Amino acid sequence: MNGEDTGQDHQHHHHYDHYSPAMAARLDGFYGRVDERLNARIAAWVTGKSVLDVGCGFGQLVDSLRKRGFDSVGVDLLPACIEAGKQRFPQSDLRVAKSESLEFPDKSFDTVVLKDTIHHVYEEDDVAAFLADVRRVARKRLIILDPNPTAILLLARKIIGHVDPVCGPSDAKRVVTEAGFKVVHLGYSELFAFPMSGGYVGPVMVPARPRMLGSAVLAADEAIFTLLRLLGMGRLVGWRYLLVADVPAE
Repeated sequence: MNGEDTGQDHQHHHHYDHYSPAMAARLDGFYGRVDERLNARIAAWVTGKSVLDVGCGFGQLVDSLRKRGFDSVGVDLLPACIEAGKQRFPQSDLRVAKSESLEFPDKSFDTVVLKDTIHHVYEEDDVAAFLADVRRVARKRLIILDPNPTAILLLARKIIGHVDPVCGPSDAKRVVTEAGFKVVHLGYSELFAFPMSGGYVGPVMVPARPRMLGSAVLAADEAIFTLLRLLGMGRLVGWRYLLVADVPAE
């Protein structure tokens, strides 16, 4: 996820060009708190003990899962991001992927997670082949957390000049089902806390200090989004969707 020369030819991963290892510093700010909330949402759906995070970036999910007692491993194609992650999370198992194939034996992990990953594969790679590989190494479950391409999100990207592929929840559900998984949950979250955090690429609107300000924004976000979800508006306003799919019993 960076624009530096990583020593590998990722010509079709051009949407990573705006990333750099220095962006990991944003995890020290309000975005880090928003991201940890997303990690907690993912952790709540993990089944089994072993977890693989494909496209782990700096490894914050891997470290969050490790602290929760899971045997978590993260892989990413970009060495610079993995190196930055190892410096930040030295106790976590972060690995540079040698290829786009998952170099693990069959049924290696109880749960496989694709956090902010599926949209890149969907538009830039062979998503069917990729998900077949995921299906091969997953024993029990696949969890996908990805940007929900609402009109608001797409407008915000246009305003800040951020170009990124798109894989909406209906497309994700379709390709996951075609890969042999059974979708058991599809939900939405994040109303205004995520965009106010700036993520990795947007303007930061909530400072790291005082922490009580960030806590108030997170609490308000959760309360208002819960109401909107009850009104059936979650898909229309949520900045992230979470899809959970199980490996059918043989």
